[in-house]
Amino acid sequence: MDPVPVLIVGAGPVGMVAALALARQGVPSVLVDQAFETSVHPKLDFVNARSMEFFRQLGVADDIRAAGVAPEHRADVIWSTGLAAEPITTWRLPSVAEQWRRIAEQDDGTQPAEPGQRISQIDLEPVLRAHCQRNLLVDLRSGVRFDSLTQDADTVTSHLVDVLTDDRIQVRSRYVLGCDGASSQVREAVGIGEEGFDVPGLPGAFMVHFKSRDLETLHRHGRFWHYFAFRYIIIAQDEVDTWTAHVNGMAPDEFDVPPADPAAFLLDTMRVDLKIDKVLLTSRWRPGFTIADRYRAGRVLLAGDSAHRMFPTGAYGMNTGIGDAIDAAWKVAALVKGFGGAGLLDSYEVERRPVGLRNMHTSHRHLGVHLEAGGMLRGGAPVEDVGAFIDASRGENEYRGIELGYRHGDSPVICHEDAPEPVWTPHAYTPTTWPGGRPPSVLLDGGRSIYDRFAASFTLVDFAGDGRATPLLEAAAAQGVPLRHTVVADARARRVWERDLVLLRPDHHVAWRANTAPPDPAAVVRRVRGAA
Repeated sequence: MDPVPVLIVGAGPVGMVAALALARQGVPSVLVDQAFETSVHPKLDFVNARSMEFFRQLGVADDIRAAGVAPEHRADVIWSTGLAAEPITTWRLPSVAEQWRRIAEQDDGTQPAEPGQRISQIDLEPVLRAHCQRNLLVDLRSGVRFDSLTQDADTVTSHLVDVLTDDRIQVRSRYVLGCDGASSQVREAVGIGEEGFDVPGLPGAFMVHFKSRDLETLHRHGRFWHYFAFRYIIIAQDEVDTWTAHVNGMAPDEFDVPPADPAAFLLDTMRVDLKIDKVLLTSRWRPGFTIADRYRAGRVLLAGDSAHRMFPTGAYGMNTGIGDAIDAAWKVAALVKGFGGAGLLDSYEVERRPVGLRNMHTSHRHLGVHLEAGGMLRGGAPVEDVGAFIDASRGENEYRGIELGYRHGDSPVICHEDAPEPVWTPHAYTPTTWPGGRPPSVLLDGGRSIYDRFAASFTLVDFAGDGRATPLLEAAAAQGVPLRHTVVADARARRVWERDLVLLRPDHHVAWRANTAPPDPAAVVRRVRGAA
């Protein structure tokens, strides 16, 4: 039997995005997961703006918003010494509706094409699964466990097991994407190790996912998205009646034996008379930060938690994984379709591991604010001083440079420039078409984002429209590279985009830019398709 193009192990958000992104490129995949149902664990509660831009190109953004928190609800973060005590400070964060207004009013390239979206993984996964099930190019197989693999120069042979019958299943594929989480069997099968660090002072946590309509108690310090009280954290999952509380351990073995009565334990911890209607789920977990030593072994690529694991602060975990999936998918698709060169596989780790490493350390930075503020309180610092420190250190869920501004500076499939690189900071996105970065979103006539002009394939954005693009278009055609040519007659957008010609990759990162045709257009095409 001929090998399938791609086997994806793990049908969480990252695996499903990889499958949908491959399908958008016209490449079939087999997507396997040992579970039969989507997750019941609220592992995440926010899809950031960059991920929503990717979901927009996959055609699922509107469905995700419909399943998530309604657009009128703000995302305020309250810091407090506890519901039974007094608030310290509040970070005011806008609602989706407010962010849409800001996108329309502040049309200078600094804004994303899509706002972020509050949504629990419990609600996100069914949306993605429905799209996978409807897509004829996605072969979703539930109840199938990955066991091992072998690979040669041309194919990967994966050995799978039907979890109900124990029947052995063998799948030959050209590539494998390991999206199977922090305890990845794919990572283990190819012998990739990890490095990282634990969190001193935070040995473990106990999660209680529950139902309550006692808003008088929960909102006694105001409506919130996150409520940070040091000993515990509360997350408003739907602004109706679903909440998740995480209680931080005081000793390494505190939750080795979980509380026999989670509701009573939670009430005792919070020291308030909260009416809990139902405990939905509990779990114990240990915080930590790890990153894979390598993101690739031959024809096997790691994405998501199999490649990196980080604390929830900043919501970088899954969102970093979405970026992994999009990057891996277009490169593997280019190889399957025949126009991609071997350099694309080499570029995956070069591009994505630095992003994972930086996001991991940024998440640790945000966590440090919690730990430092907690230490100040325990040390007897005045609440006003603690609040001033928290406000001066804010950035969690606000670091636009991390979310939107990451650049693939050392990538071998980017045409780099000798000029000084534009300024980059973690807290702000600088609009630029600097090669390797995400291009600015601006609104064109009719109010639509320039992002809606981009193709699933490469896109050449042409602000001149006078024939200067022709040599590059001809070189792409000669090498079999699908390339959409879109002329944009908008002087304001041209100022923000900085060049007359900007070549975008399928993941909407800038591959090359100039004001004139390149001296050797064939060389540009060879480089960006990984054949240089």
